[in-house]
Amino acid sequence: MAGAQRSDRSTWGLLTDRHFGPFLLGKTLSFTGVWIHNVVAAVLAWQLTHSATWVAIVSVAQFAPQIVLAPIAGPLADRASRARLVAYGRVFCLLGSGGLALWVWVAGYDRIEIWAVLLTTLTLGVGFAVSGPAMQAMVSDLVEPSEVGRAVALDTMPTMLGRAVGPAIGALLAAFVGPAAALAVAAGGHLAFGIIAALLSRRERPHEVSTGGGGFREGLAYVRSNPVVIFLLLGVTAVGMGADPVVTLAPAIADGLGGGQALVGFLGSAFGAGAVVGGVVSTLSGGGSRAAAAPAFGLLVLGLGLSAVPLTQTPWAVSACFGVAGLGFTIALSGCTAMLHRVVPAGVRGRVMSLWLVAFLGTRPIASVVDGVLADSFGVSTALVVLGLGVAATGVLCSPRVLTRMTR
Repeated sequence: MAGAQRSDRSTWGLLTDRHFGPFLLGKTLSFTGVWIHNVVAAVLAWQLTHSATWVAIVSVAQFAPQIVLAPIAGPLADRASRARLVAYGRVFCLLGSGGLALWVWVAGYDRIEIWAVLLTTLTLGVGFAVSGPAMQAMVSDLVEPSEVGRAVALDTMPTMLGRAVGPAIGALLAAFVGPAAALAVAAGGHLAFGIIAALLSRRERPHEVSTGGGGFREGLAYVRSNPVVIFLLLGVTAVGMGADPVVTLAPAIADGLGGGQALVGFLGSAFGAGAVVGGVVSTLSGGGSRAAAAPAFGLLVLGLGLSAVPLTQTPWAVSACFGVAGLGFTIALSGCTAMLHRVVPAGVRGRVMSLWLVAFLGTRPIASVVDGVLADSFGVSTALVVLGLGVAATGVLCSPRVLTRMTR
């Protein structure tokens, strides 16, 4: 499905491509829906339990399927239509957000149970586990090989835009219209992306569907034999864990600052706004030595941004720290992902990207539990500093010098 032009296209050329452009639009709508769901579910869990640990358990319900289903979804992404898998995944996401919207609307906001939040959030997570490897692997299928770096940087923008506007939309709709309406909007985003993916699957030419054989074990064997891939996946793991406080700790941080659910959304959007800026930076430096340095630089900025939050005392200062962390988040994620697309062959890319999802999302349950337990036991500041320093340390391991040494 790559565009007809063979020469390198500008950013605008990629955005207006008849395949890549709609893909980005649909992904933006869907990821905005994810973050609407995230903030509403986190607020519901907090108000029902007043426990950061329970908020973390909700995150576990969303991200645990990435680990359980990776051995199935990864090989499928190397054998089947990737666009069709994306469409199937949106069905589960629609059932998750739409189901919780219906549940809240029917049962009433004051009578919703925590298990309902957990069950519907789990369904949302299954949707992303089913379609995630295909969604990540098909980026290279939509553009020319020389355009992969810029395309991957642009592909991070839906996630970042979703982070930027999703929490604010979710918090504002929940506060002024009700959580059911907010979740219904989230479901609409998944529906739109599902339709776009279904249309892309009809245009998908059979010879462009990856036919690299082998199962999940062969994918693991490939990764074990490539130290650079291992270190890049380690960097993706640190990026995913560094993003967790925006969900797990934001309600407690907002409560400590005397704010409500609107502040929770504002903090998430501050992180997202910084992430959008990071996406612009990554797009403008989509190749060369700057791209090779992106994983280390981004991880250091992300870690330092999180570690600086305890030093602040006002909502605006905390938001600024989250914005800096968001900047580093996108630069690191885009850098690690672009390098993986460049070094991993197409026939095994789906399985490697399933491990990418395990690293980025599947480890979030661990980060959520660690953050929640540390926050409940030692305070939010301790949780932020421990995680931030760990992310920064990983940045040192992913430096260009270390990655270059691994190729020798």
